[in-house]
Amino acid sequence: MICAMTTEQESPDTEGIKWLELQERIKSRYPSMSRRLQEVAAYILENPKMVAFETIAVLAEQMQVPPSTLIRFASALGFSGFNELKNVVKEDLLEHTADYSNRIQLMRDQDGWQGSELLPRFAKANRDALRQLEETIAEKDIRRAVEMMSRARHIFLLGNGRAHTVTTYLSYALNHIDKKVFKIDGTGGMFREQMSNVERGDLLLAVSYSPYSSNTCELAAEAANRGVSVLSITDSPVSPLANTSQLSFVVHEARVDAFRSLSASLLLAQVLAIALADADVG
Repeated sequence: MICAMTTEQESPDTEGIKWLELQERIKSRYPSMSRRLQEVAAYILENPKMVAFETIAVLAEQMQVPPSTLIRFASALGFSGFNELKNVVKEDLLEHTADYSNRIQLMRDQDGWQGSELLPRFAKANRDALRQLEETIAEKDIRRAVEMMSRARHIFLLGNGRAHTVTTYLSYALNHIDKKVFKIDGTGGMFREQMSNVERGDLLLAVSYSPYSSNTCELAAEAANRGVSVLSITDSPVSPLANTSQLSFVVHEARVDAFRSLSASLLLAQVLAIALADADVG
């Protein structure tokens, strides 16, 4: 598996970790912790919303421990600081609050929402994401992706939730090229029936972002196990989708407060489609 990605300044032990994994890590290391760290562990597992949005000072007061204990706790779990641990919990809480109105209300309740000047804030965040995409995606990986697409007998597109937008655009763009393209959309709950049409010699182009669609990741893994080539667009080099792909583009999207964009992924999708058309003409 090859990933086209940006260089992160995260601890290798915590890079890409999710709240469920963090809970398991806390539970597994709980017996070896000191009594005070065990108290911190219990509080964090029982009060994720408080951990996500309160300051270290407030949390330390609630737990009746000095702030340095929280830092030691985070370090014991492999984090560079307690804020890094907090961000894992906060990210999960916001990602699983699907309704935008509820998400904004949750942010307002914790003084974490800035509703003013949304256009310039989103515009700047997207410019930064596009600049990062340009700096981190290598031309050789674009060429390799185009080769995979060009060799494929058929191209199948798989993506749910946010990723559906990207696969829908790819379906539109690739259908303007002399290539047989099919969307796996699970109509009528028939994901597996549609996937049964994907065979060796085909290419599965799968897209998924945290908190990763189980359908997409499982179906991509099954396809890879059957010898199908898998090309993916995702947001972490350690995502389940990246781990089953022959080539994975890791895209870091713009984020404003609790909301993420898709501008970088759509730009990458456009580049792949046009590069494929250019290769076919050549």
